Amino acid sequence: MELYPVIMAGGTGTRFWPASRKNCPKQFLSIIGEKTMLEETLLRIKPLVPEEHIFIVGNKEHHFLLQKILKGFRYIILEEPLGCNTAPAIGLAAVHLKNQGVVNKPMVVLPADHYVADGETFRKIISLGSELAEKEEAIVTIGIPPTRPEIGYGYLRRGNEKKTLAGVKVYEVKEFVEKPNYTTALAYLNSGEYFWNGGIFIFTPEIILKEISRYLPKVYEGLKKIEESIGTKSYPEVLDAAYKNFPSISIDYGVMEKTDRCLLTIPGDFGWSDVGSWESVYELRKKERDNAGNLIQGKVISIDTRSSFIFCPNDKLVVSLGVQDLLIVDSKDALLVADLKRSQDLRKVVEELKTHKLNYLL
Repeated sequence: MELYPVIMAGGTGTRFWPASRKNCPKQFLSIIGEKTMLEETLLRIKPLVPEEHIFIVGNKEHHFLLQKILKGFRYIILEEPLGCNTAPAIGLAAVHLKNQGVVNKPMVVLPADHYVADGETFRKIISLGSELAEKEEAIVTIGIPPTRPEIGYGYLRRGNEKKTLAGVKVYEVKEFVEKPNYTTALAYLNSGEYFWNGGIFIFTPEIILKEISRYLPKVYEGLKKIEESIGTKSYPEVLDAAYKNFPSISIDYGVMEKTDRCLLTIPGDFGWSDVGSWESVYELRKKERDNAGNLIQGKVISIDTRSSFIFCPNDKLVVSLGVQDLLIVDSKDALLVADLKRSQDLRKVVEELKTHKLNYLL
């Protein structure tokens, strides 16, 4: 089947400080394996499509990183002058696809910095979702079966069963739900009616542009100007001007929570994680821990150290002695020592750096 993956690689996440910075965010880090998360995402989707069908939407400030990682490939790189969240980024890819004559073929929106354990099942679900999006003229999302009462994710509430494709049930989506508190998340888990929203969407360029024009007219106005300038000398200038006027808004909030178009979801039981913290990396890499439960990456000597994650990709020697449950991350200009279970709180560190005007460390 003909489909067009769109990899969203423009994020500037703060939850992996000090390894992750504005000029080298999470998707450009090798924290799950030897390859960067962006490369892992590309390897996962490549068996389905020719390279020239794959669009990567990144940030202009990461130009050299993108060129270094993607050199020699035929991927299409779209660089945003500013980060304005996912709605403008998806719209940008849609108008470029439309400009190439791709109007009614599915585009598959994928975050560049997520983890998937079972690539084969992932590709099967993506193929089924693409078939649905094309034939039903629907917006399709992949619902991740929840395994715990997670408060850090948005949720999808499933409706009636629509059909079965290749043994996989397809459901209508009743509603998109924002991140809940713990009590609500536990109720969602126990009800069996909710999926995690993994941020994977499938639709045709024509359909998503219609929805953007309806619910985000200011974004659509800018996208039309961009579309008209593609292939001309004025493109960079028009792109910059449009992005300066775009609101920063997600496709979830801007379109998905409002649309009355047919919304469908397919359960994606393929071992998914958004890899949202250092602790989540520690959990995902269980098999790589030593006998004392330590996950170590780099030049490290650990003595009487237990259940800790030490990430030191530099040449500097790090020694741990008589500690446990620690997160130690070393970079060229900063060292983090923290309770591993509090790695979700790294945003507080980033805010503190801003307060002290230590912007060179961000």
